[in-house]
Amino acid sequence: MARSNSSYKKITLLLCFFNIALLLYALRTLYASLYIYSGNVSRNSVLYNPDQIRKMEESIRIRKEFKPEELIKLVKDLEGEFSTETAAVELPPPLKQSIIDEILQRLTNLNSTRTDIAKERGFLPVA
Repeated sequence: MARSNSSYKKITLLLCFFNIALLLYALRTLYASLYIYSGNVSRNSVLYNPDQIRKMEESIRIRKEFKPEELIKLVKDLEGEFSTETAAVELPPPLKQSIIDEILQRLTNLNSTRTDIAKERGFLPVA
């Protein structure tokens, strides 16, 4: 019984040492990653010389000067005009009545020809 008692103690101690070693490795990895990411920011910064800065400012100024502001304003005004216009046209009453009569006449003719076709095919009873 004394042998089994000491083997459990040895296994427990080995397991504790293994856990401590794992913990130290994890802490070292976390510390190293913090160091890498904090140093990475300063390495990626770009330093421009005065000549490059002057050229960038001049480029921005030229872009602003050649921006077609008048054309953009005219396009926006035209878009506003076209979006508010209505395309409804009022027809004079006689023309409107003649169009209504023509549509009714065509519908009547269409209905009578369909009725005749239906009678010929035997769908409707012949009177």
